This record gives sequence, C-alpha cells and structure tokens, in this order.
Amino acid sequence: MDEVTDSAIGVLPQGLEDNLGWLLGQVCRAHGFALERAVSDIPHGLRGFQALCGAVHGSARNQAQLGRQLDIDRTVMVYLVDDLVTAGLVERTVDPDDRRNKLVQGTAAGRELLETTKDAILAAEAEVLAPLARKDQDRFREMLRAVVAHNLVS
Repeated sequence: MDEVTDSAIGVLPQGLEDNLGWLLGQVCRAHGFALERAVSDIPHGLRGFQALCGAVHGSARNQAQLGRQLDIDRTVMVYLVDDLVTAGLVERTVDPDDRRNKLVQGTAAGRELLETTKDAILAAEAEVLAPLARKDQDRFREMLRAVVAHNLVS
C-alpha cells in the first residue's frame, strides 16, 4: 500500500483505520453505489444481477440452491425470480429429477442483458478500486476469492 498517502489515510475515522469489518463495509457500500447505475435495467438491482448471473452461468442446480448461494431468503427469492421471469430474463422450469424443485435458467434476453452490463460493471469496479495499481487490483480480487471460498457455508 505504498501508493496510499498519509492524507488519504487521514480521512478515515480514528480507531477504525485497521478495523476489518468497518473497512469491508465501506468497500461494499462504495461498490454498491458504483454498481447501482450499471445494473439499473435488471429488476431488483444488485440482487437481481446476482440471481441473473447464477441463472445464466448455471451456478446452482435449482432456485433453492441459488437462493442459498446468494444468501437470499427463499420467499424473497421467489419474488425476485418472478420479476426476472416477468422481465423475460430467466425462465423457471420443473426439475426432471425432482418435480418439487424449480430450475432457473437465463433466457437469450437475459444473457444479452448480462453481456451488455459487463462494461458498465467493469467501469464501476475500476472506479472503486482506482487507488490501487492494476496488479494490486488483481491481487486484491484473488485474495477476496480465497477468503470467500474458505468461509462459504455449504
């Protein structure tokens, strides 16, 4: 962090400059604000974007698993997916292996919208990570992936 100046550190509240929870919260807040515009065409904003990513990339077997991955309550997940279905971005089908489950898959329109938001998302994330050199941004993401993977609850 040689590139971070003392004056930049000076704007942090005294006593919180080393508090991981507060620092992560501030980064999450900045990230959320920066991404709001990038995902404004997706129902439910950031949560809708995350669900659409999961549906398009097949990160979960069904709607319940996707909700658990995203830490979204199952009743909220139903409304979120309903709105994505209404927008034509995902489709819900019956799981042939267990008819009680619903599969959530991205539609062509959902895949297209996700693709068109990538540049806006990258620009928003670059804004948040601007104080870091590119190699440090990549390393920061790598470290975050390792921490998240270690702490994920199955």
